[in-house]
Amino acid sequence: MPQVSNETTTTESTIHSVVGKIAYAMENHLSNRDLAQLRRALPAEPYTPALWKVLLTYVPPSWTGGSKQDEKERLWAHLLQGMAMTAGLHSQGTPLGWALAQAGWSELRFVRLMQARGDGLAKEIRRLASFLSSKSQTADWSDIAQLLFNQEGERAERHRRHIARNYYQALYRQEKDSSN
Repeated sequence: MPQVSNETTTTESTIHSVVGKIAYAMENHLSNRDLAQLRRALPAEPYTPALWKVLLTYVPPSWTGGSKQDEKERLWAHLLQGMAMTAGLHSQGTPLGWALAQAGWSELRFVRLMQARGDGLAKEIRRLASFLSSKSQTADWSDIAQLLFNQEGERAERHRRHIARNYYQALYRQEKDSSN
């Protein structure tokens, strides 16, 4: 699975760099047909040529191979589907929590997103992508990748708390500003 820590290593790509390269490719190199294929892809049946083009070009083979290969490929399909839905809106350094608060994502939806795992998380990510796209709101898709690839354990919970902290800080700042 991908190296998802915030620490950069020289020997292995980070999720931030890979997601950034994919986002750049979606904005500058992939065709409209490729993006449409990714948006319509069925992650349970990842047979879309555009999906494989992106995986084989930008994702290190160790991140999709080995044990649980089918599951890893499906997770990537979910991520790429959401990224294609929001092509041009990836912004490294724009925390997901902050972006959701800025766009007006409700607290109820936010809590559902933070609690979701497995297929439920994939469904929430599709909703999130559709919502961000409709609001033209940028966000760092690395945060979403980390939600997908690390769903259980302390690392996952730390990341969820980080997203929540950003969401509620931005939300309460908006409320404070609107009451002044």
